[in-house]
Amino acid sequence: MSREQAERLAELMPEGRPMRPESVLTATLLVEGEDVKLVAVWRDRETLEAYLATGAVPRGTELMRKVGVEPEMRVADVLELG
Repeated sequence: MSREQAERLAELMPEGRPMRPESVLTATLLVEGEDVKLVAVWRDRETLEAYLATGAVPRGTELMRKVGVEPEMRVADVLELG
């Protein structure tokens, strides 16, 4: 994803907030040079898997496609410290 695409995606992200599933705790863009990742943090893996099983296109995927990027989705565990 180019820097321009990342900036456009950042502009579009607020548009997706009202339609974000309530189980998404936060979504953010991580930018390191040309490496850009849209990261959504879900309450738990089970909720994410249930959402994906519905066949719905994730909002982040829709937004990335609007800026001309076909995303590759990966799921990773996040450990909460504290």
